[in-house]
Amino acid sequence: MKTKDRSIQKNRIIKITILAFVFLILNTGFIFAREKKVKEKKAAPKFGILTGFVVDDEFNEPLEKAVITIPGTLISVLTDQQGKYTLKMKGGDYFMEVNYPGYFRKQYNMSVSDGITTPMFIIKLQANAVGRTLQHKITSFENKHQFPQSLENFTTWQTTEQTGHQEFNEIFRTIPSVNLLSNGSGFNDSGIGFRGNDDTHTSYTFNGILLNNPETGRVNSSMLSGMTDWAGQIQVVSGQATNLQSQTNSGGLVNVLSIAPHEKAGADIFVVYGNEGFLKTSATVHSGLSKKGLASSFQISRTAGNGLAQNTAFEQYGLSLNIQKEFNQSHTLVLNLNGIIQQHDRNFPDSIGAYNRYGTKHNPDWGYLNNKPLSVSTNYGRSPMVSLTHDWHPRVKTHIITQVYAQFDRSALLSLGGQLLNQSINTLARDTLGHIAFDQVLEWNKGQNVGGMGVFRLPDASGKFINSETSGISVLSNISSETRLGLRTIVTRNINKQTDFSSSINLEDYRANHFGAINNLIGADGFTSYSDVNRAEGFPVENLFQSKFLTKYNSPDKTGYFYLSGIQTGGVSVRLNHQASRLNWYIAGSASMQNIVRTDYFNYLNTDPKRKTESTLLPGGHAQTGFNFKPWKYHSIHLNLTYGSYQPLFTTLFPTGNNWKNDGAKNEQVFDAEFGYTIFSRRLKVEALAYRSQISSRSMVRYANLTGNDAFGVVNNIAEVHQGVELKSSYKLTKNFQINLNGSLGDWKYAKDAQATIYNATKEITAENELWLNGLRVANTPQLSLFAEAEYRWMHNFYVRLNYYRAEQIYTPFGLYDFKELAARSDYKQAQIPKYDLIGFSGNYLLQLKKSLILNLIFGGQNLLDTEYIEQSSTNIPEGSSGYTSNQVYYGMGRTWFAGIKVQF
Repeated sequence: MKTKDRSIQKNRIIKITILAFVFLILNTGFIFAREKKVKEKKAAPKFGILTGFVVDDEFNEPLEKAVITIPGTLISVLTDQQGKYTLKMKGGDYFMEVNYPGYFRKQYNMSVSDGITTPMFIIKLQANAVGRTLQHKITSFENKHQFPQSLENFTTWQTTEQTGHQEFNEIFRTIPSVNLLSNGSGFNDSGIGFRGNDDTHTSYTFNGILLNNPETGRVNSSMLSGMTDWAGQIQVVSGQATNLQSQTNSGGLVNVLSIAPHEKAGADIFVVYGNEGFLKTSATVHSGLSKKGLASSFQISRTAGNGLAQNTAFEQYGLSLNIQKEFNQSHTLVLNLNGIIQQHDRNFPDSIGAYNRYGTKHNPDWGYLNNKPLSVSTNYGRSPMVSLTHDWHPRVKTHIITQVYAQFDRSALLSLGGQLLNQSINTLARDTLGHIAFDQVLEWNKGQNVGGMGVFRLPDASGKFINSETSGISVLSNISSETRLGLRTIVTRNINKQTDFSSSINLEDYRANHFGAINNLIGADGFTSYSDVNRAEGFPVENLFQSKFLTKYNSPDKTGYFYLSGIQTGGVSVRLNHQASRLNWYIAGSASMQNIVRTDYFNYLNTDPKRKTESTLLPGGHAQTGFNFKPWKYHSIHLNLTYGSYQPLFTTLFPTGNNWKNDGAKNEQVFDAEFGYTIFSRRLKVEALAYRSQISSRSMVRYANLTGNDAFGVVNNIAEVHQGVELKSSYKLTKNFQINLNGSLGDWKYAKDAQATIYNATKEITAENELWLNGLRVANTPQLSLFAEAEYRWMHNFYVRLNYYRAEQIYTPFGLYDFKELAARSDYKQAQIPKYDLIGFSGNYLLQLKKSLILNLIFGGQNLLDTEYIEQSSTNIPEGSSGYTSNQVYYGMGRTWFAGIKVQF
């Protein structure tokens, strides 16, 4: 025992000696460092320090990267994330100027004394825009530094500088846990999802109006690209947002505010040129604010190009009108008119083998007819939208905003239809470049014997070759005519200086006619349709859909299908918000009701009561709470909790071509929790957060990768868990060099097994397959992503940015028959899409030539190394397997570059 005690005592003496030695070294080093610092401080000349903050005059929000200059010198600094700036100068009298894009500049005379810190306190810049308070209220635009949720703001200048050749959603690649889908590089066809959700769970609002189509959950492609031109401010929220909308989705929100009229009269001209013939031009005119309280802005734009993939050319014209009239302190009216007319050729997925043979820019949906290109996937669209907003202050503490709006979407999408006599239409002849050989299709339609196309056709009794739904090859057109009418009212009551209460009521009526038409007979003599059971003998199609830019959507004869979808929505949202110096908290909730009716005109007799479905009433809603607490000056923590019940989409309820209803589709139940910690300093910003989302009763409909006579499959009652961590950080190495690093690591997977029910064309069950989903990863979303950017500033306003993006752990989707022949769960191996890295750059030079003349030169490019990568896959054959190259995939965008100029005067 004594020996053991001596050993323990010896060890203690050794540890104490080591600690004392380390302490001595650290203390000695500290003393030397302190003495050295004191000597340097005594030897160095004494400078005066000027410090202060630059904030938005209207909302008191910090303005990051405001430029503080001393004209006539090289002295220039930028404000940090808190809007703070620090100038070190020799003693003397100076003239200082403060500039920020979109704001009126300010100038000051001040004095600096050697060795003395002079506070300038808060400099408030006034925006050159009218009606911003109203915009923020009707869109629930949140203060990023106070609201307890992960959100990011994007200004007009960021959109201008970094969009270029990219589509609207590509702007948000910097946000952690986003999933961007370019869908074959077709113009307007991109999508974005947050935290493992697909793009049907992302909401878009424009000036407070929800843009998502209530049938599909997605945004009309025309409106999506139009927002690139119209956006004044953008706020992106990950997860369920509290924006006083009763129908927003649980995945995330893209909240867009339009360009507001300027207080001073002026104009903007914007021109951008890029590769593959890309050209974007726009002109915006601001009338200025008159003495009678009238202000307006008007913008016209055009975007055109040849497309990155083969035969994906596009052309689009946009218009935006904003008129504001302040009658008095109590009443203001705002009229917004936005419209888009566009045409673009789309690209659909093909096999890896086809891309290996023809190149990653391969497009399987076009070819040549009589030496002219013919696309069978062109999209045509027209989307005008008008809104009228009334702002009323009946009392000092009460604010009532009423908004009425109407949207009239018209669209058409071409597709190839018909049938060969003894083989699939997918076996149509192609040339050596993979294009559809339409000249041979024309010959076959005329009854000639064409090699590779099976049995040749015979004419009818009159000697003519007449196409139909089941005979001959035709180019079809799927036409939609949608009308939305809506009303929103928002009431805000300031209870006291720290607490306010808001509520909103929204009503909307959506009706859409969907029908098929014939676009091109490809040499046939006519078309007889047998799709309407009320005309069982068939009827001739005389009026075809015309392929032209200014097309008429209601002129062609209806064929193939014809139905009306009607969705009426009503809802209420409430929110109580409290803001104190260190603690901000809120509690919010919503309730909504949907009434869904489908009327089918072709599949049921006019006398059949089943022609029109019974009303389907779907209640929904959500409850939210959260807080943001600042324990110290530059530290904050936030917690956000949400529980929601979200109605299924129309296409999930009615997944087939008639009134057959998926009775297993129920409301999605989602519980979200998010916890974050943020550190701000003059140089460093770090926001780290963790989240968890539990999802149940999710439904899925599949139309591809089936067998035999299967038509579609339905999987109901899916459970998922989406959890992960995110990091947003930036560090300013010097006053001119900053590094931004954002990353995310997700664990998005299915939480339990499910069952697939598979049907044939007559809605008879052909299979019921058990799906061993528990533990499988959610597909086509990078569960690990990284975005890094280095930004350097030369002179006062010349910025250059180099960025790097990495995506990996992208899994392929399960198939409805994948588990049928397996003996054990462990036999199933979920395949992955290869990881990929992208490098891009952008830059801009902001030059103020005169007080009212500003030039902004922009340039940039993405995927500089022209990396070939698979973005998503609809099949799941693992790499190394014999059938790997038959996977149906989309390849990502290739190299793009752009250069442009924006002139403001």
